[in-house]
Amino acid sequence: MIETIGSAFNGVIAVVLVLGACVFFHELGHFVLAKLIGMKVEEFALGFGRALWGTTRGETTYRLNLIPLGGYVRIAGMEPGGEQTERGFYTFARWKGALVLFAGAFMNVVLAALAFIAVTLASGMGVFPSTEINIRKVLPDTPSAKVDIRPGDQLIALDGANDSLLITEVESGGLADRAGLKAYTRIYEADGDPVDLPHQLLATMRNPQNPPAEAAAPRDGKPAEVEKPAPASSLELKVLPFTENGRPLEEKTVDLPLPGELPAKVSAAEAGPLLERTLGVTLSAIGPNESIAYISEKPEQPVVLTLLRDGREVKTTVVPDKKWERVPSTDEAGRMTAAHKAVGRIGVVLNGATRPATFVEAVQNGVARSIGAVVLTAQWLYMMVTGEVAPQASGPIGIAAVTADQARIGWTAVASIAGLISANLAIINLLPWPPFDGFRIVLLGIEGVIRRRVNQKVEMALTIAGVAVLLALFLIITFRDIFNLVIFQSP
Repeated sequence: MIETIGSAFNGVIAVVLVLGACVFFHELGHFVLAKLIGMKVEEFALGFGRALWGTTRGETTYRLNLIPLGGYVRIAGMEPGGEQTERGFYTFARWKGALVLFAGAFMNVVLAALAFIAVTLASGMGVFPSTEINIRKVLPDTPSAKVDIRPGDQLIALDGANDSLLITEVESGGLADRAGLKAYTRIYEADGDPVDLPHQLLATMRNPQNPPAEAAAPRDGKPAEVEKPAPASSLELKVLPFTENGRPLEEKTVDLPLPGELPAKVSAAEAGPLLERTLGVTLSAIGPNESIAYISEKPEQPVVLTLLRDGREVKTTVVPDKKWERVPSTDEAGRMTAAHKAVGRIGVVLNGATRPATFVEAVQNGVARSIGAVVLTAQWLYMMVTGEVAPQASGPIGIAAVTADQARIGWTAVASIAGLISANLAIINLLPWPPFDGFRIVLLGIEGVIRRRVNQKVEMALTIAGVAVLLALFLIITFRDIFNLVIFQSP
C-alpha cells in the first residue's frame, strides 16, 4: 500500500516536472533573447494562476505562480492591439522578432539534449551487440513479483532459447551469404510474420507461404482447373542492418533460398545452433529487445525464464499479464498507425550491457538523440499530412498518463520521455497555425515583404479562429484519451 502511494506521488511529481520544464524552457528562450536584443520585457513568470511571490527588477516583474505547469513572458507591444512603447516588439527589425519567437523552439531542443545527456551519464552507453539481459527493477503486484524474480537476476534464456536473430558473422558461400545478408543484420519478419527468436524463423522456413494458385483458362465449356502452385523456393525476409557500433541503417527485404528437409520438431534451445549451421551464420546471444518482443507476443501464456542468480541457473515460469498498448501496425488503407493491441507484460525493467560514458560521449549522444527526435517528429507530421500515417495525437491527459507510467520505471525513464516531449513541442510550436510561434513568424515574414504591419483586426480574427479550432481538437483528443484510459488503461 505504501509503495503504491509512493508510486502515485512520484507520478504526479514527474508530470509536474516534465510539463513544467518543457513550457518553462520554451518561454525562457523568448525571454533571454528578447533581453539580449534589447526589447522591453514587462513580465516573466514561472507557473500560472495566482502569484505566490513576485518582485520587480528594472523594468521586468518576476513572478512565481501557484500552478507550476510552465510559465509565460510578456514583451511590450507584442500582442495584437498592444500599445507601441519604446523598445516594444514591433519597434525592432522583423528578423529580430522572428529570432525571439524561434528561440522558444530552440530552447525545447536544448532541454531535450540536456535530458538525454543526463540519461546517458546515469545509464551509460549501450554495448553492441548487447549479450546481457539484466533485471534492474521488479515492479510490485506484477507476474514477476509473484514468482520471485529479483533485481540483479540475469535473464539468459526464454523457453530454452538463448540465441537471437541478430547475425554477427556470415560464412562465405552459405545460404545467408547467397541471399546478401551481412554481419550485424537483424531478421525481424519472415513471409509477413514477425519473428523474434530462431525457433520462430525455423517454423516459417518449414512451412513457407506458397504463391496463390492460378486458375487455367476454361476449355470447351469445361470448368477451369486450378493449377497446383509450385512449392516455394525462397523465403522473403525483412531485415534491419546495423553498423559495427550499433547505429541502425535502412531496412531491407531479401529473398532467402530455402534449404532442403528440416527436422519436423526442434526445441527452442536447439533452434539457434541448427539455424546457424543451416544458414552459415553466427547468431548473437539473446538481448533485451528480443526478450521484450517475445514476451509481448505471449499475453496470458506461460513463458519459462532461465535466470542466472549468484552464479547458478534458476528456472521459473511466469504468465505475462494481458495489457493493451499502442503497437505500430498498418491499417486497412495501408497507412501506418499505432492501434491498441493486447501484449504480454511481466513487470520488469530490463537493461542490456552498458559501459560508463565520458562527458564528451554523453554530450554527443544527447545532442544526436535530440536532433533525431526533432527530425522524426517533423517526418511523422509530414507523413500525416500526406496520408502515409493515420492522424493521431495525445493531449495533456495522454502525455500525463505516459509520464506517470514512466515514473514507475525510474527517473531516467522520466528524463527520456521529457526529452521526447520537448523535442515534439519544438516542432509543434513552429507550425504556421495560430496561436503557435510559427504563425507569428509567417506574419513577420509577410510584414517584411509589404513593409508594414498586418492589419491587427485581421491578425486577431485569425488568432481567435485558430484557437477555436485548437480547442475543438483539444476536446476531441482529451475525450479520446479518457476513453482509451478507461477501456484500455492506456492512452
